[in-house]
Amino acid sequence: MVAEPQGLPGFCTAMSDPAQRSADRLLAQQTALARFGELALHSDDLQAILHDACRLVAEGLGTGLAKVLELQPDGRTLLVRAGVGWKPGVVGHVTLKAEPGTLEGLALSSPEAVVSEDTETEARFPIAEFMRDHGVRSLVNVTVIGADSRPPYGLLEVDSRAPRAFDADEIAFLQTYANMLAAAVDRLRAGDELRARAADVERLFRELQHRVKNNLQVIIGLMQLQSRRARSPETLDALRVVRQRVDALRLLHDKLYLAGDVDRVDLGAYLGELAGTLLRFHAEDEHGIRLVLEMRRIIVPPEQAAPLGLIVNEFITNSLKYAFDAAPRGGEGTRGTIGLRLEPTRGGELRVILCDNGRGLPEERSGGTGMRLVEGLARQLSARLDWSPAGRGTRLTLQFRLLPLR
Repeated sequence: MVAEPQGLPGFCTAMSDPAQRSADRLLAQQTALARFGELALHSDDLQAILHDACRLVAEGLGTGLAKVLELQPDGRTLLVRAGVGWKPGVVGHVTLKAEPGTLEGLALSSPEAVVSEDTETEARFPIAEFMRDHGVRSLVNVTVIGADSRPPYGLLEVDSRAPRAFDADEIAFLQTYANMLAAAVDRLRAGDELRARAADVERLFRELQHRVKNNLQVIIGLMQLQSRRARSPETLDALRVVRQRVDALRLLHDKLYLAGDVDRVDLGAYLGELAGTLLRFHAEDEHGIRLVLEMRRIIVPPEQAAPLGLIVNEFITNSLKYAFDAAPRGGEGTRGTIGLRLEPTRGGELRVILCDNGRGLPEERSGGTGMRLVEGLARQLSARLDWSPAGRGTRLTLQFRLLPLR
């Protein structure tokens, strides 16, 4: 048996300590990268991302000081946007000029990391006063690149209060952090731009809705003026029919504009108000007509609400004109009823039922303008349409699938 030389275990331990420290440091850096990667991928708070980048990179390199310098729109000024280890009044307040002969100017123009192992002997650039006040003796910084050929976002810098060298692995760790930070900044900026564009589109669309509403009101006013000049009953009747159709669209645009939702409308409220408006419009001629509404709050896009409004307009207008006997003298009593029902079906579709208890449809329908318009609007909705007797009266049923809301 060969005796183990005295002191060999201690020698092995001494040799393993630097390796163990290196392994521990690498594990700490990888852990920091993993933690930051999760935050950068999911968080929508840029300030929190920047702060954690500084905290974790300072922990990973064991310095206690780190900061993110954000390049301002002028392209020459850098703001200390986030940092750890700095006294109050630095983060969010201190600015530095990225000019020739400065650390910041050199860093932004250099494709490589800028390292200063001892600021006391640094001859390439002066050290900012606030950094000297904090006892900074060494530093390393890298560029946080911009996306799609844009200017860089800024700089990620680690500072130490003791002179030290930063090896290639540490610089690679810092650059990886900066690249992850750049991706997070780009993601958040893209989100901000998309939200700003969406807000602009909504504002423009609301302005368009407002102009359309005003233009429809002008058209109605012109038709009213033309009606006062008309002489024949046929002309007056034709103008009134067109005016009612335009007014149905104007009411829809009123609903959209006043609600502030340009891409959806409460169909029950819209059709109910439209039906009531039509009866009031004919109030002088159509005494004794009762309106029965069975409505639900169902939200639909405007491209479905508009044709439905015109269909309701056509049915009620024709019922008022042709379905009921003339009003008795004095206008007392109920001459008839017009009903409107809106209901979802079990199959996920929407059913609209219009009915009256008037004379009913003639046995031989000629297919007048109103009926052809209703059938064309039903095709626009991809709706199944059914005209049927309703006892003593007429019943129109439409059934169709709702379009998804945007």
